[in-house]
Amino acid sequence: MKYFYMGALALALSACATTQQAESSSPQDPYEGFNRKVFLFNGGVSKYALVPTAKAYEAVTPEFARDRVGDTLSNLKSPVVFANDVLQAKPARASDTLFRFVINSTVGIGGLWDAADYFGLSGHKEDFGQTLGVWGVDTGPYLIVPFLGPSNPRDLLGQGIDAALDPLNWTEFSGQPDLDDDIATARFALGTLNGSIGLVEQLETLNQQAEPYIAMRRIYMSQRDAAINDGKIDDENAFDDLPDFDEFVD
Repeated sequence: MKYFYMGALALALSACATTQQAESSSPQDPYEGFNRKVFLFNGGVSKYALVPTAKAYEAVTPEFARDRVGDTLSNLKSPVVFANDVLQAKPARASDTLFRFVINSTVGIGGLWDAADYFGLSGHKEDFGQTLGVWGVDTGPYLIVPFLGPSNPRDLLGQGIDAALDPLNWTEFSGQPDLDDDIATARFALGTLNGSIGLVEQLETLNQQAEPYIAMRRIYMSQRDAAINDGKIDDENAFDDLPDFDEFVD
């Protein structure tokens, strides 16, 4: 998993390089022909694998348990969020992230509950793709990656760096050399299952759009820009009826 995103980036770029470019409806989407094929492939994966699995998981797992899984996974991401807060020179947000991690890891019993929220410390998301955007790095061409969905070279690289920043990806446990890999596998599986429930509803909303492919591209670009600017976008109401794909890029 440590090098998965770098491999996905290489695969996507090599596939784009060997695919004849169709006329694109956006200058930021020069590989639209390739992207549309992957979009259809991902749609098939969602229909025949993701949706049935999500519904089965929801049926056998109480909402209370799913909430505890979500809070725990969110708490485990805190070190990466903190690192990106610091790299973006946002001391107030970094302080909030640090205190949230301490409170949730103690009062919240290892992150099972978002106790910090009761103290007025709301959570936020930061990743290295956002950090690169804050630093002025261009996104590069819009890409749809098999299984991962909408992205771009900057965000794929950012996800690889986030994996390197995550302590759980390089921490070794004395006497248990495989425990770190077991934790990473469990976290990935639970994160995928928990996130898939919300994704099903979001995909239904997306598919109601006149042109789902263009709708997804617009909302992904808009939300990534908003994330870089801490939630500020040019037109707050432009995409209210479209799903939040940023929930499912981690």
